[in-house]
Amino acid sequence: MYATVLTIHSWLRWVTLILALTATANAFRQHDGPASPLPGRWWDTCLMLAVDLQVLFGLVLYFGLSPFTQIAMEDFGAAVRDPAMRFWAIEHALAMFAAVVLVRTGRVLAMNATSAVSARRRRLTCFALATVLMLAAIPWPGLANGRPLLR
Repeated sequence: MYATVLTIHSWLRWVTLILALTATANAFRQHDGPASPLPGRWWDTCLMLAVDLQVLFGLVLYFGLSPFTQIAMEDFGAAVRDPAMRFWAIEHALAMFAAVVLVRTGRVLAMNATSAVSARRRRLTCFALATVLMLAAIPWPGLANGRPLLR
């Protein structure tokens, strides 16, 4: 079960990253006017869906299946002192959680903006920051906690 969920989480990462980059690039689009809907809302929705699925699989791994977090939860103090355990128990989870919050916040702030310029800037800022956080918290090959690009 662990290998299956980890594989899904790993492959879904690419879908999420592509959607994050696309939604961020889409945030550059000009808004037609105050009465028209935000351009590219479909991309925002797809990004939120992908992020939510990533969180679901990540939480299953974090709280149930991952041997790294199971070991970390047994002695959290020791896990904080170990860089590899700290990455999985704290850094990866917190950065990805912050990215999820930024994606959702950007969408809500843009929908409630009083001007098209404000909506565009809010989406762009939040989506770009979320994308940067996602990229920073991925265990890229070659790093201390690196994992393969494709499982």
